[in-house]
Amino acid sequence: MIIALTIFRNNLGIVLLFLILGSDVFAQTERNEVYRFLEMPSSAWASALGGNQVAIFAGNSSLMHINPAYLDESSAKNVSASFVNYLSDARYGFANYALHYSGIGTIGFGLRYAGYGELTEYDVNGENFGEFNAGDLALNGTISTQLSDKVRAGAGLDYIHSSYGEYVSSAFSGSAGLYYLNTETRFSAGLTIRNLGDQLNYYNETREDLPFDISVGISKKPEKFPFQVSLTLRQLHDWDLRVPGEVSAPNFGDQLFRHMILGGEAALGKNFNLRFGYNRWQHDQAKLNENFDFAGASIGVGINLKKVQIDISRSSLSDIGGIVQLSVRTKTH
Repeated sequence: MIIALTIFRNNLGIVLLFLILGSDVFAQTERNEVYRFLEMPSSAWASALGGNQVAIFAGNSSLMHINPAYLDESSAKNVSASFVNYLSDARYGFANYALHYSGIGTIGFGLRYAGYGELTEYDVNGENFGEFNAGDLALNGTISTQLSDKVRAGAGLDYIHSSYGEYVSSAFSGSAGLYYLNTETRFSAGLTIRNLGDQLNYYNETREDLPFDISVGISKKPEKFPFQVSLTLRQLHDWDLRVPGEVSAPNFGDQLFRHMILGGEAALGKNFNLRFGYNRWQHDQAKLNENFDFAGASIGVGINLKKVQIDISRSSLSDIGGIVQLSVRTKTH
């Protein structure tokens, strides 16, 4: 992202993480794309499983920004919200609501935002231009329909607005997905195309790409195995995922693992679920040590309290710290 002749002194680390460095949790990347907050997992459920898993078993409307086909009739009148307390003053949030119309399908309305707190602007000569706020916002409408007893399709449209002081940009973006669910065999599969669109107006008159992604995934509980295992292959349109400092492309194995998101979930009783995940792409960008490093690892729990479902996750960014996400879902009447 090009924001010329501007230096942010307060919360500089946050600005670097959110505006420049990017990735699923905004770690370093060579890719030059805008609105990277769209890649943040919209639910602590997905975050605990390593990130944007597109085939979570029995997924629901709280995950519709990951795969629009997660919306189904059972999502009707569901309201969900998610909150992430990032470093210092940075905040991220998500909320949505779903309705079902017979003969049409299930419709969801969502909001995503990222706020980076109050910043101080300086030019390259050190002159103070005062305080300003920076943030991103996306408004979403999604519709899904049942193609057969086990297959659903969904599509969504986002209006995106971003403001960093005098620099303002907006865009329209579309996403689509397929979702297969077999409750008898505890198997699910998903395919998504996300963030396909273009900017309406640009920062500093410079056009940038949206964080386009093609992903495919599966989820399966092997017989006599305690965990429901999830696997997503992301960025299928872009094989070469390098991190800063890599002059040549990594070997085949490293590249393959950078495209993978791995997760597992086990039910410990009727109302409690334990989850864990690993994101190699996130690990290779955020790690600070040459030896064993927990960067890219995540863990979480899901708790059912009568009509309220609570999900909590923690994703590790190595010595930088951990990102905690809280999600709540309930049904209105």
